Formats: sequence, structure tokens, C-alpha cells
Amino acid sequence: MDQLNIIENSIVNKNVVGAILLGGHIQAYGIIRQMGEMGFNSVVIDNEPLNISKYSKYCKAFYVESYNTTKDLLFKLAQDRNYYNWLIIPTDDYYLRIISENYDELSKYFILLTEKWEKVSIFFNKCQTYPWIDKLGIPIPYTLYPESIDEIESIKSYIGYPCLIKPSIMKDFYNIFGSKVLVCDNYDDLIYKYKKALRHFKFQDLMLQQIIPGSSENQYSIGLFSVEGEIYNYIMVRRKRQHPPDFGNATTYAETVNIPVLLDYANRIIDEIKYTGVCEIEFKYDCKSNEYKFLEVNPRFWKWHIITQKAEVPFIKSIISYYYIGQPIISQNYINAAWQDIGTDLPTIFNYISKGLYKKPLKYKKINAVANKKDPKPFLMQLLLLPYLYKTRR
Repeated sequence: MDQLNIIENSIVNKNVVGAILLGGHIQAYGIIRQMGEMGFNSVVIDNEPLNISKYSKYCKAFYVESYNTTKDLLFKLAQDRNYYNWLIIPTDDYYLRIISENYDELSKYFILLTEKWEKVSIFFNKCQTYPWIDKLGIPIPYTLYPESIDEIESIKSYIGYPCLIKPSIMKDFYNIFGSKVLVCDNYDDLIYKYKKALRHFKFQDLMLQQIIPGSSENQYSIGLFSVEGEIYNYIMVRRKRQHPPDFGNATTYAETVNIPVLLDYANRIIDEIKYTGVCEIEFKYDCKSNEYKFLEVNPRFWKWHIITQKAEVPFIKSIISYYYIGQPIISQNYINAAWQDIGTDLPTIFNYISKGLYKKPLKYKKINAVANKKDPKPFLMQLLLLPYLYKTRR
């Protein structure tokens, strides 16, 4: 009996495996669906009552809890011996921080699919991440870290336009400005928008960065699962379409690629920190310098991860195998596949066509982010909630 059958036939019968998903959006649903198809239970904790995951037939319980009180709920569940030794899987940055900062206490009761804060913080604060990545010899966009308006004046000859004001923590920034970055067209625009950003953030929370030329066609990600710095499972995609097209908040269509240098960069990053868990590492190809430049690391599950199912990468099974048996499943090759979030991709296609950006996708086997005949309610609810989700979650 191979390792996959051991997981599905032996562990499931013992009824000891389950997942607590923190967040109920698309990335959470992808995990719930895969866990459910394998026979594992999942529950969802979300700070919003409107989400798609709670409508899945595989979701056994749903809790509405604010970010501020999520930790308290988890400790209450632990004291009640509910979900003992289940996997806690954060699906956004706020939940990630809650679990990572309380790792020692929570790990007494649950299995945590994250690292301790001293490792996570390197990726969480982008103003720390870029210098750290640069020391590894991995190309990054030209980035400056001014500490005053006067310093911006002194370095203005080094700044090319348009440029970006970028935050150290994207989710905080997005909640205020409705955008991941502020684009500055000239020096006066830069000073105006920097002062605007400083109403909410300190200088050490902001950076100036070059815009890497090229469309979203040039954006790539590698998603992986590693143990102590060794990558056991990975998949690489071109994030072909996103919303909005420039500096997108969400991928809407992705297809697999194979770019060896990106795997080399990922190996350097993961090995340097001896990282255990899942993460997504983002890059963009600079057509002028002919380099793949680092953008960010998301040390948690990402939106398009369910493409691994269509690409035949045993991602979820490998995670369960590692945490419940002690040995991850090694997989290196994957078949070509595509991923689409129909709900957001259809309007994105029209937007791309109107801007002359649309390119026909490759004819790969495709999996949908939400639509699924065996579990139809989440997709129906996504359609009903689409105006709300499009505005608040993208």
C-alpha cells in the first residue's frame, strides 16, 4: 500500500485529521474542497459572515469572529478539546500574524501550518524583505527607503517616473487606499502622495520602488511546501490575468510554466531561512534588464493553489503526510494545467480586451477556483455575492 493510500485509509479511519481554516475566501475553499474529497473534515473561522466557504458541503462548522478575538476563540476551542491536533491554516496576512505570534501556546493543542514569528516577520514586513533578498543575490526592483521629506528631496535625481510608493504591509495599506501601491507620475505627485500616506503610516513603513516594465503576462509565482528549507512540492505559474491589470489585487487566470531560475531563487530563499510550511514567492520579468525580479513572499496559502490538483501535485496530501505521519510526499514534476476564477475573470477578460492586453490562453487542462459539480453551493453563492466580493475581496 503506497503512502497516499495509507493517508486516506488509515488516518481517516482514526478520525484524527481535520483543518481549521482561518478565512473563508477562495483560497480557503480550495483547501476545504480537497480535504473533503479525501474524507477529511474542515471548519471555518472568518471575520466576515459573507463568504463562500461556509456553504461547502465539506464545511462542518462555521464561526464568525473578529481578528481581535480569533485567538481567544481558538484557546476556547482548545480548552473544550474541540479539534484537538487539527491543522490550523491561515489564509490571509492578519490570521497569519495571529497564529505565528502565538505559535508556542497554540501548538500545544493544534498543528500550525506556519512558522514562528521570527521567521515569518522577515517576509511579513516588505521593508525588511527586500534588503534580505538582495543579500541572497536575487534581483529586486530598485528600491529606496527615505526617512524624511527632506531626504526625498536629496535623492530625487535617483528616482525615475512613474514610480511606486509601496507599503511594508500590504493589507493595512489596501484597507485605507483600496490599492496595493500608489503610482506617482512626477516629483510633485510623489511628494503629495507621500504626505498623504504619512497620515496613516510612518516613514519606516513605506518605500519608493521602480515600476518593473511589462504587463501582468510577465508576472510569475512559485508555490511550495518545504520542511526545514528543503522543498518537497512546488508548482510554478504565469499569473496571466489579474484584477486590476496593473498592480492587481487578485489573480483571475493562471497557467503552469517551467522556469528553472525561479526554482533556484526559491531554493535560496527557503534554504536560507530553513523554512517549514507553505508559501508563494512572486516575481516579475523585467524585459529591459532580462531578469526575473523578486516581488514578495506570502508565507501562507495563496488564491490559485488548487491548480496543484489538476497538475497532479499531491500538495495537500503531502502536508497531511508530513504532519500526521512524519514524512512529506516528494513530487517534482507536474503536468501542464490552468486555473481560472470565473467570477472575477470574465469581467477581467473584457477589461483586458478593451485595453488591448488580452492574449489567448494555452490549451491546458483547467480547474476552476470555485465552480464544482460535486459541491455547487459555493459557486452559486459566489455569483450571488459577486458585487460584494468584487468590491471588498477582489
